[in-house]
Amino acid sequence: MRNNIKLWGMDVKIEWLEAFCQTAETKSLTKASEILHISQPALSKQIRNLEDELGTQLLMRSSTGVTLTQPGLILLERSKKIMNDLNEMRKEITLSQDEGKDELIIGSWPSIATIFLPGRMAANQEANMAFKIRVFYSFFDLLKNIENGTIDAALFDDRGVQHNFHTAPLFKESFYLFANINHPVYGNKENVTFDEIRNDSFVMLPEGCDIRMLIEKEFSTRDETLHIALEIELGQSILGFVHANLGITILPEIFIIQAKSTIKAIPITDFGLTRQISAITREKSTSRQLLTLLNPNSSP
Repeated sequence: MRNNIKLWGMDVKIEWLEAFCQTAETKSLTKASEILHISQPALSKQIRNLEDELGTQLLMRSSTGVTLTQPGLILLERSKKIMNDLNEMRKEITLSQDEGKDELIIGSWPSIATIFLPGRMAANQEANMAFKIRVFYSFFDLLKNIENGTIDAALFDDRGVQHNFHTAPLFKESFYLFANINHPVYGNKENVTFDEIRNDSFVMLPEGCDIRMLIEKEFSTRDETLHIALEIELGQSILGFVHANLGITILPEIFIIQAKSTIKAIPITDFGLTRQISAITREKSTSRQLLTLLNPNSSP
């Protein structure tokens, strides 16, 4: 279990504490979910996990908002200090690692870190700039780490995400249906329509990543529900399930390069959904640097 801390002798995920603190301070699950850029059900689940781990109720929920129980008040005071100390520690570690180095620390989704970034860095080896890549799994973690200075830039689709940083579009990609070539329904298909797939169940990435949020929004816009058979943290692992003919999925075009010969990437002709990856940075100069170095259409 990653990103855990010890609290009163128990393992607690940092994201649970962040979810609790934001909800306690805003006194609203709706407002907290907007600030953290996750769905309200996902936020509620994180708080329930924290309550289950601590063995006590932390919030009283009502139609007018939330209020803290006595244990919740105690935890809020402790959590504020923990989160402040953690952010300061991150800053100090980053500064100590980067002292005297001319480099950028980039945070991104696993798919961008493993597929897109290596190729662009290889194409720009002569550039006088070194890179470090850190992988994240949620919008909140990416934005939080830009804010506290532990990363210089984040690569993700920030359309519709509220933030005060600089943003520079890098590339846009379409979504495809990924299925095994021996799939009984889609194995022989060269393309599909949304109506053909809308009632299927899919292997999906978890809540909090741009791919999942974009697909859910597209289904919701069409007054349809995205049915999920299984959640898996990595897109590469999802492709393993498709390779074994254990499910189908919807993923962006970038995953085609990692698909085995047993997997078909099938265009969804009337989907219209795209993912636009942008470089989000604190400094405009950093944004310009990354646009030059990482833009797939630029010359190395």
